[in-house]
Amino acid sequence: MKMLYDAFFMVFSVLYLPYFVVKGKWRGFSRQRLGIFPEELLARIKGPCTIWLHAVSVGEVIASLPLYDEIRRNYPSARIVVSTVTPTGNHIARERFKGAAVIYLPLDISIITDKVAQIIKPKVLLIAETEIWPNLITSVKKSGAKIAIFNGRVSNRSFKNYSAVRTMLKKILKKIDLFLMQSKADADRIICLGAPDGRVKVSGNLKFDAALSAGKADEREGFRKKLGLQPDESLLIAGSTHPGEEEIILRGFRKLSREFPKLRLLIAPRHTERFPAVSGLVRSSGFKPRSVSKSDHSPSRIEDVYVLDVMGILARLYSAGDMVFIGGSFIRKGGQNPLEAAYYSKAILFGPHMHNFEGIAGSLLSAKAAMRVADEEDLVRSVRMLLHDPDGRGAMGERARSVLEANAGVAEKDLELIEPLIGKA
Repeated sequence: MKMLYDAFFMVFSVLYLPYFVVKGKWRGFSRQRLGIFPEELLARIKGPCTIWLHAVSVGEVIASLPLYDEIRRNYPSARIVVSTVTPTGNHIARERFKGAAVIYLPLDISIITDKVAQIIKPKVLLIAETEIWPNLITSVKKSGAKIAIFNGRVSNRSFKNYSAVRTMLKKILKKIDLFLMQSKADADRIICLGAPDGRVKVSGNLKFDAALSAGKADEREGFRKKLGLQPDESLLIAGSTHPGEEEIILRGFRKLSREFPKLRLLIAPRHTERFPAVSGLVRSSGFKPRSVSKSDHSPSRIEDVYVLDVMGILARLYSAGDMVFIGGSFIRKGGQNPLEAAYYSKAILFGPHMHNFEGIAGSLLSAKAAMRVADEEDLVRSVRMLLHDPDGRGAMGERARSVLEANAGVAEKDLELIEPLIGKA
């Protein structure tokens, strides 16, 4: 079975190579994925170490930070290795995981995973969300380490995909010692896929902790001044939008701006390199694009639509808004994290496709702290209602903040459950 999987993985990698090159993703490829490390890094990761923590990309890295901080507080002398897959995730991990050695995850080929597992020699491998790498899990288990999934989730879509390989998956899941799942639904799904019932716990979603612990100052007045917004002007922020969504939002805004001349729109594309394309859509919709980075305090105009063109400030920029639409939810991308807007007590709207944040979206909707909009007309109706009712809008934002605070404290619970696997550091 292992040889068959290795062969499949290598064939897939070769077939994927043209896409990898065309999309420019090869630039972020590191020899570390082949188990080849520079001497300085090798000296830092050479085992035995206490914990190997894996988080695939930016979202998982940020969500893992509260648990990492909790481990550091309780095990100050622990040697920790953190692995990621994406270059952006690796960059954020090196920036924020102070004291950890940060590497790229080895490719899931047994000869490579065996080698890296023997280099690191962890006591425990902690895997964020539900990254099931058969050879990695097998190699680490063979080295004598314990393995835990934390912040685990299994969406409906993932469940259907995993069900197709349930027989093989069950064998891998039995090698994992602990599953800390975000919700009961996630726990039920992972058990159905083959995880031993007694090893599965529901501890909550670390994204609540991450949103609260980020320590963002409220920069509302500073941002609004930079954008040239007046006190009586309302700002709708469409955050982390994807292709196909900006057109819907701009059409809706065109209808709303006729009725509400004091309403302004800011579009923050998920990938800032799309700034020229989004600016073009703004022009073709009859508005004038205004770069956020180049805004110079000059008064906003009814024809302006702000477009975010710099990375790393969207979460803070939400403080300047009055309503926030969560991108990736009008199309089948699964949405983005609404908790960054909840932190600032904003009225939150999202489309029908929030499956990547299913539990969070459900908690907000149950508390009447967010609105799900089906389409362009529904977006227009909902924003119109919020603009006509500023008190109700404010109360909705306060409920969103309350949901965030009520669900925090997950990192402490997680570590309590993981500690028996760590033993003495």
